[in-house]
Amino acid sequence: MIGILDLGICNLKSIYNAIYNLGYEVKIINEKNFGDIKLVSKIILPGVGSYSQISKRYFNYPELVNEVNNYFKKGNYFLGICLGMQFLSSEGHENGLSKGLGFIPGVVKKFENNSNFKIPHVGWNEINILKKDQNIFFDIMNNTNFYFVHSYYFNLDNYDFVLAETNYGVKFPAVIRKENTFGFQFHPEKSSKKGLMLLNNFCAI
Repeated sequence: MIGILDLGICNLKSIYNAIYNLGYEVKIINEKNFGDIKLVSKIILPGVGSYSQISKRYFNYPELVNEVNNYFKKGNYFLGICLGMQFLSSEGHENGLSKGLGFIPGVVKKFENNSNFKIPHVGWNEINILKKDQNIFFDIMNNTNFYFVHSYYFNLDNYDFVLAETNYGVKFPAVIRKENTFGFQFHPEKSSKKGLMLLNNFCAI
């Protein structure tokens, strides 16, 4: 069973439907049923909105925080998507300084103003695969396009955890992995066939 962590700032319908249509059982986890984390084999954290919003909401529920931390410490699989990937970081600088999950050390920063690149970064863009992880990139070719929507990017302390990057005025991490924790900066559920394939690769690990 795949768990989706609902922190109240994401349209869960698209990611829920994508995983369900791939053939997996899905369970929504939030502050009301956090104990059900024990029932799932993997957790996905999607997010649309601001880093400050997701941080404030998450840390407002200490029991949920404790359950997620215990889940993580056991080495279970975890995937952050878009803002969910950014929240894996130590801290973010959107609307001031906010605390992140701290699962992968680094800081979330805003794209610098550039007349050639509009902010937010919205649309299809290629990923350059730096490390061919056979599980997550199964049947995914280099330079495949995925759909991005973001104004901030994850500046990791250790670039060894970056599996793929994208160039949008600056090179930024598009796919990251530290042990069993993954992040996709783009939206696989909105990235057509290849996006669903990538999402399925995670769920099938």
